[in-house]
Amino acid sequence: MGVGQSTEYAGHASTPEGLSYMLAERFATKCFTPLELTHFKDNFFSRATDQGGMKYWNEKTLSDFLGIPDSSDSQCPLDAGPVIFRMVSYLGAFPFQNTLAPSVLTFEAMVKVAVLLTERYGKVLRRGRKDRIKLLFGSLADVGRKDVGESRSSEDQVKNDNNTPATTNSHAAGFSIDEPANDDYEDDDDDLALVALESLDAIEVFKHDHRIDKTVYEARISIKTFRRLLMLLVVISPLKPLESVETYTSDLSTERMEMVRKEVDSILDAFSPEEAAGGISYKSFSQTVSGSLPYLFDPLTPLFEHLLFSKNLNLSQRRNTTDSTSTEPVETPPEAPSPPPASIMLPGSFESSILDSSVISHLSFFLPSTTHNLNFLRSGVQLHPVFSAAAHGSSLTSFSHHVLTWQSATLFLLQGSVAGSSNEGENMITLGAYLPHPWKSSSSAHTSSKPPDSSLLPCLFQLSPKHVLLQGNASSSANQPNTPAAYFSTHSGIAIGCKIPPSSRTQHSTPTPHGAGSLIIDPSLESAEFSVSPVGHNGVFLPPEPASPEQGTKKIHIDIYNLEIWGVIPNPVESATSDKVQSAVELQQLKWDFEAREAERRRNVNLNAGAGDSALESARWLLETAGLVGSGNGGPGRSGGSVG
Repeated sequence: MGVGQSTEYAGHASTPEGLSYMLAERFATKCFTPLELTHFKDNFFSRATDQGGMKYWNEKTLSDFLGIPDSSDSQCPLDAGPVIFRMVSYLGAFPFQNTLAPSVLTFEAMVKVAVLLTERYGKVLRRGRKDRIKLLFGSLADVGRKDVGESRSSEDQVKNDNNTPATTNSHAAGFSIDEPANDDYEDDDDDLALVALESLDAIEVFKHDHRIDKTVYEARISIKTFRRLLMLLVVISPLKPLESVETYTSDLSTERMEMVRKEVDSILDAFSPEEAAGGISYKSFSQTVSGSLPYLFDPLTPLFEHLLFSKNLNLSQRRNTTDSTSTEPVETPPEAPSPPPASIMLPGSFESSILDSSVISHLSFFLPSTTHNLNFLRSGVQLHPVFSAAAHGSSLTSFSHHVLTWQSATLFLLQGSVAGSSNEGENMITLGAYLPHPWKSSSSAHTSSKPPDSSLLPCLFQLSPKHVLLQGNASSSANQPNTPAAYFSTHSGIAIGCKIPPSSRTQHSTPTPHGAGSLIIDPSLESAEFSVSPVGHNGVFLPPEPASPEQGTKKIHIDIYNLEIWGVIPNPVESATSDKVQSAVELQQLKWDFEAREAERRRNVNLNAGAGDSALESARWLLETAGLVGSGNGGPGRSGGSVG
């Protein structure tokens, strides 16, 4: 498959090195198509350093190929190159990280890296994303590594004391292992490696290697290291397959970097890093990524898919040559400069004062899509402006006019300051909710008996100052008529994740918080109360992960600066219901036109007492049918609405 290391270890299947080579060979045949493997080989060997017959990539080669900025790039404030290199050096030793990591980046090592980071691990990792989280933690944690920020060159990795090629350099003298113990080691973590090795008769070799050191569960991820990676992930989160990374890193102004740092700080706080203990523990990392930021590492997939496409090869031109078996690469003309990335925010009646490119990146780390288990940014959704308190006024009549006429999912965003705070700048808070179903009149929503689609669950979240996510509850108890995901009434305001009291003609009761999380906004849209509880599985939203029961329920009173509703339009190519959802803008306009016509008709209806009772009743029946008077049926006079 490769060179150098191939001949040395092909006949030593009983050693970790030999098994690692055999495993890489199996990865290549199982996880890549022949065409992808051809491109991969061209990319690797055309750039590899050759030393004593061993071909490998060093840190600069890797960073230059992927387009990742590092400390040597004075034009870019990002410095993620060394972090990516240390991750790759660890993953390249899979599944013998304790013996072989950090690995020399030979072709075989890079094959395993590409499989693990492009999410092609379905045939080699039994539990998919859960196993990947363990590998990513190990690649970032300070296990068998020098101090954070230090980076050995690949030349140092490849040479030993005799100046000859070496393939292992594990736990060398001077390396440090964090002291704090972690009692959250999982006994079944061997599964990810065993499933890859069981057909190679390599179980005993792996178990011997695994007994050597389990310090990955005792280690911590340095906050400094993780911050550098998070900044890169926020910047390149919109990256599409084969799209140049420079499209997103070439113009990072001071203002843009400040927005990036703000989102990174909020995300970093979700991991509850402990400075005194040396950083982020495995338990915190695993729980936060799996429960609160499931798509955090998604940008690495299109980034490393660059390995599977070579600009030197143009196989379509080869078909016209006389020698169809020729393997000589065909040079292609230089590429034109990449156009600036298109915004997912469509033009409309207002421009957002809450959303920017960094906030959208933050949202993409946890908001789902209904297609192919992708986050909402990778799935190609677009956001259409529906309502803004700053543009349309702080009126629930205006809110209902714009929101109830939108026939698709919505993104609810609120920004304000914590009430009673002395420094508004330091106490800004941003909240939101993803509501996958259209807002409906309360009567129709409460009579619906259809169970919620598990792939279309709502969520309630806090973006800043700390990332918090409350996932939707798929249990039937959360689908009761008196606990809709979101509800509004001209008397009580907007309620998300609350219990709605029975309707009454004599008194107007207010919604009450229910379950693990809720948001109540007063009718004037001026203040709100946000509640988060570490317990409460009987409500619309589940407790945050990781939860802290000892902290109890937290209630935050907020002075609202702005409130926005954005309509979520799925990618028409990937959405099975694209025709219906894509026309949400047109449907909204049709409903507005209908309301305008009915309002004009209402002005022309003779409601004078002299017209007689029968004329009066006929006119009122007409208006109620149109939904322009009465309660709970649309129009400015409606009393409430909800989305289940």
